[in-house]
Amino acid sequence: MKKNLLSVATAFMTIFLAQTANCAVKKKNYTVEPNAQIYGNVAGRMDIVDTLVKFVKAHGNRCDSVSAASDNMLSKGYTLKCNKYNYTYQILDKGGKWYLQVDQ
Repeated sequence: MKKNLLSVATAFMTIFLAQTANCAVKKKNYTVEPNAQIYGNVAGRMDIVDTLVKFVKAHGNRCDSVSAASDNMLSKGYTLKCNKYNYTYQILDKGGKWYLQVDQ
């Protein structure tokens, strides 16, 4: 009886820990294209790219793959190009608030 109880408890803990581990791992919902141009202050900073993609998607826009990302030289903000350069987004800081501008 104790062996069965121990086996059930061990199985339960194994399943629980496996589910917890799966919840902790966050899968990116985009890819970085092989020849992506990531430069400026964004180069080597995938945390910034992650934030930019999340910001764009939170506003209902598409970004399945990153083609290019950079900080803006003349204004405070970033440029993100997605889906093989089909979509261009400007993420701009205006008066302390961040705005999304979709370029056509």
